[in-house]
Amino acid sequence: MNSFEWLGLPVGLVVSDEEIRDAFRTKASDAHPDSGGDEVEFAAMQAAQEVLFSPARRLKEWLEVKGWEVDSRGMIDSGVMDLFQEVAGVGSEAEAAVKAKDKAQSALAKGMAEISLMSAREKVGALLSKIVEEIEKRVSCFPEIEEKGDASLGAKVMRDLVFLEKWRGTLRGLFGRLM
Repeated sequence: MNSFEWLGLPVGLVVSDEEIRDAFRTKASDAHPDSGGDEVEFAAMQAAQEVLFSPARRLKEWLEVKGWEVDSRGMIDSGVMDLFQEVAGVGSEAEAAVKAKDKAQSALAKGMAEISLMSAREKVGALLSKIVEEIEKRVSCFPEIEEKGDASLGAKVMRDLVFLEKWRGTLRGLFGRLM
């Protein structure tokens, strides 16, 4: 059973987070172990919700449900590769700021470390915004992919989204450590 079926949603790319949440709540209310439901079924519904919340995983699931072979390997957009260099650079700088803060002993060293942390937070936040924009840009292709049934465009967008979502998660974690 696919994630769309688990939550009782029509198979489609264009679905809001709220629709996914509502479908989960509706289905999960009966399946929850505290309501006499089955633990395994409830876990499968949670997993389905996680798949559909991720644009990359939702797209992959949609392509597979349609019966199209998808390869998560392959070319990605050159703009995404450019972002990788930014993520690596900003990530290294932020990690260095965290280490400097952890090692700081004197008030002066702590003050200097805080300045580095503030700078790193700004850079990580700005890059995180850029990545979110790139994710939204690719998600905006979903109606076209769905309407045309364009598996090759779908696979390309999926590959880009896999990287973008991974970097978004990494940067969110890093941002939290910079606080």
